[in-house]
Amino acid sequence: MLATALLAGCGAPDLAGGAASPAPVAASPATTVEAPPASEAPPSPEATQSPESAPSATPDETGAAKPPAGATAADVAFARQMVPHHLQAAEMARLAQTHAGDPWVREFAAKVAAARDTDMRTFKGWLDMWGAEPLPPDHAMPGTQTRAEIEALAKLNGPSFDRKYVTLMIEHDNGAIKLARAEQADGAFEGAKALAVATATSLGAEVKELKKYRALLD
Repeated sequence: MLATALLAGCGAPDLAGGAASPAPVAASPATTVEAPPASEAPPSPEATQSPESAPSATPDETGAAKPPAGATAADVAFARQMVPHHLQAAEMARLAQTHAGDPWVREFAAKVAAARDTDMRTFKGWLDMWGAEPLPPDHAMPGTQTRAEIEALAKLNGPSFDRKYVTLMIEHDNGAIKLARAEQADGAFEGAKALAVATATSLGAEVKELKKYRALLD
């Protein structure tokens, strides 16, 4: 009878990952309940952890162990990449304000800086909401320049700067378009997908404008 009572007192495992609490065993005052053998010892705390309390997976390139609600890993990666990508475009635009020889280049760069700043604020707001961080500055991505290339650009002035800036911006914009198209294909967060469409469209127009200007320099 004692063995039957002990077996009846063991609850079924919790399908959510925890173990059910044993049902109370009613014993008469004269009954002494022996401790269960070692083979029946309660499971370790690690075995009874629920999925919510289990250790997190190693963070991947998205910066989070798992995608946040309403978004996929592609959405998080897109926002993480676009912040430093736009930061570099803004940095080149600032150089143009003091190094460009053609007023057209300075005006174009000013428009680039304003547009990128607006988008970066949006991306950073999403990352804050998702508990993720932007990728580090100068992280290698499609279209981005190395630190040595940016430093070389900063040493130029006048027409030589204009030609180099336009060439680098064509590469930079095409890289951002590639990232935006990846988000359109793999993302799920509607805000990010909509911004990806707008990015691909506006930067595509920038590339055409830059190529027309470069043709005048040839």
